[in-house]
Amino acid sequence: MINIEKKSNGMKKILSLLALCLLAVTNLFSQNYTGDSWAQVKKKSEGKISLAYVEAFGFVYKDNGKLTGVCVDIMNDFIQYVGEKKNVKLTYEFVGDGESFKGMYDKVKASSGGVFGLGNITITDERKREVKFSPPFITNLAFLITQNDVATLTKMEDLPTTFAKLTAYTAKGTLNEKRMNELKQKYYPNMKIMLTGSSQETLDKITTSPGAFAYLDLAFYLEAVQQRKPVKRHPVGDKASEQFGFVMPSNSDWVPLLDEFFNADSGYRNGKEYKSILRKHLGETGMKLLQAASK
Repeated sequence: MINIEKKSNGMKKILSLLALCLLAVTNLFSQNYTGDSWAQVKKKSEGKISLAYVEAFGFVYKDNGKLTGVCVDIMNDFIQYVGEKKNVKLTYEFVGDGESFKGMYDKVKASSGGVFGLGNITITDERKREVKFSPPFITNLAFLITQNDVATLTKMEDLPTTFAKLTAYTAKGTLNEKRMNELKQKYYPNMKIMLTGSSQETLDKITTSPGAFAYLDLAFYLEAVQQRKPVKRHPVGDKASEQFGFVMPSNSDWVPLLDEFFNADSGYRNGKEYKSILRKHLGETGMKLLQAASK
C-alpha cells in the first residue's frame, strides 16, 4: 500500500507539473495580438485591427494621455482611405504598453491577422524574413551623440582617442546595437558596450552620465533637443540610409492595401497631408534635418 500511495503521489505531481506547463504555453499564446484579416473585413464590410507600438518622440507618444504622432496620424489616414475606397468600416485598438521595441516587435511577429506595429521600426532584409513591412513612411536618421563637453569627433578613426574614456550604451535588439558592434569591430576593439532595455533608457543614460555615448534615432535626438538636454551630435557619425515602415505578421494579407494607399495619386509621401503630419509632430528642427539628409 505504501508503494502504491507513493506512486499515486508521484503521478499527481507529474500531472500537476504538466498542467502548469500547459497553462504557461496557453498564456504565452493568448498574449499574442489578433486582428481581422483583410479577407474577413472585405467579406463583412467591417472589421477591427490591433495597433501595437513602441513610444518614440514624434512618432508615437502620449499627449494628455492620448496616443498620437506621425505613425498614428498616417494609420488614421490609411483607415480613412480604406473606408472611402473599399466601402468598409474599420476600427482599431492600441495593444501593448509601448515600452520596449523588442517586446513590441516579437509580439507582432508571433501574432496573426490585422496586427500592425508602429514606431521607429527600421526595414531590414533580416527582418523581412520574419515579418512583413509596409512601404517606408520616412527615411530614418541616426545620430552619434554624447554630452556637450565631449570633444567633437572629426573622423571615425579617432574613436579610440576622442571617446577613450566613454562607454557605449545601446538598446538590445535594435539596429543601433548592430551599429555599435560594427564601430567596435571596425574602429575601437576595446570599446565597452552596455545594453539597455529601450532607446528611451539609452537617452536617459546619455543625459545623466557624462561618460556615455550612443547612436540614437531622429526621434530621440529631437526629444533631447526639445527638452534642452545636454547632448551633442557628432555629424561625422550621421547615418541616413535606413527607412521606417509599419510591421505586420508574416501571414498578414494587408500589405497590398498599404501599397495601394502609399502609391495612390502622386504618392502619399508627396502630399500636403503627409508633410503637415511631419511638421506637426517633428517640428521645424526635424523637418530641416530630414530635408538636409535627402539632398
